[in-house]
Amino acid sequence: MSYTQRPTDIDLVAAYRAGDTDAFAEIYDRYSADVFTHFLAGGRSRSDAADGANATFLEASSRLDLNASPTDLRSFLLDIAASVSGDTEGREPDEVVPAPPALRPRVLGKVEREVASAFSMRSLDPEWAKVGLFALVTLIVGLIGLGISSQFEPLSQAPAVPGTPPPVAAATTTTSSVPVSSTTTAAGGGATSSTRAAAPAAIGVSADTIDFGSDATTNELELTNSGGQPGQWEITSTSQAIAISPPQGELAGGDTVTVELQLDRENVPEGDLEETITVTWSDGEHQIPVVGSHEDDPVIHNPQAAPASIQVSGDSECPNTQTTVSARVRDTSALESVVVQWSPDGGGENETAMTPVGDDMFEAVVGPFTVVGTVDVRIVAFDERGNAGGAMTQIAVVECP
Repeated sequence: MSYTQRPTDIDLVAAYRAGDTDAFAEIYDRYSADVFTHFLAGGRSRSDAADGANATFLEASSRLDLNASPTDLRSFLLDIAASVSGDTEGREPDEVVPAPPALRPRVLGKVEREVASAFSMRSLDPEWAKVGLFALVTLIVGLIGLGISSQFEPLSQAPAVPGTPPPVAAATTTTSSVPVSSTTTAAGGGATSSTRAAAPAAIGVSADTIDFGSDATTNELELTNSGGQPGQWEITSTSQAIAISPPQGELAGGDTVTVELQLDRENVPEGDLEETITVTWSDGEHQIPVVGSHEDDPVIHNPQAAPASIQVSGDSECPNTQTTVSARVRDTSALESVVVQWSPDGGGENETAMTPVGDDMFEAVVGPFTVVGTVDVRIVAFDERGNAGGAMTQIAVVECP
């Protein structure tokens, strides 16, 4: 699809109906947020909203194939969304929410397969059309012959008529679920045409990238055999944290199977996820990147103040007006900083950096305080990816003797 300026809705509809799947991708990119937001505004979860948007765009592609020619695609899609959701109130949301990235390949992969299938039927080889017609005629003639034989004595058993040649046995026909070769013979005995072998298995995939985002644990991949023969397939992964179900199987010609991918985040290191799954079959393979991210908050162990009780500072010289706050802090990525925060005397919050003292230990000196009571102390750790973890302890402030 090539335009010198932004295509109109009418341009996109015409291009898609001519078989241009890029036009439908432009339709999706232009209106997917509106459709996804429609379902969210109706109280659906993000997962249900994604399913509703998927159903809406697939229904839209079917209607466009059936000669629907809308001039306003946004209204056209929202009408379908209202029908899918059962929400016909047409509420306008406060803001438009982008559809999740994983929805795009899910929708467009299905649409591309349907368009490819439709246009392959339109461009059917004439020789194959002849074979199909011949098979249909043979079937009809066979059924008619079967009906006649139930009412009349078979020709082979009819009384011979003097001076006539013996009856010729009827030809038999053998069929196969997968055509390999077949030859028709003209009256002179010469072969006139032959069918071709069924196309070998060709396994296609519904997505060129699997994106788990920052918190998803499941994803799906559809495999479709666009060939005529069955094909064995197998999926492997570069990461043991990705479970594949089923990992292998056989797919008949024209069939589709949905494979579920499970990400065990407990076994994924913190950071960006960069793995690969490979789909292989007898004649080829697809390598599909698996992306996403995994975040872990810093973990703070054994926060404490030593001593846990100190004396309030006053006019007299108190021997114990400060305490050392310490904790063990660990994270799967590098730590950016560790601080201790407290609110003495009921006033504003104070903060000071904690110093690393070895073996994941951090400490800082806190005090003195001028008011008797309990001081809440919070230790907060930040890692280099911006994640934060916290833990609490307390300090008792008592009268100075």
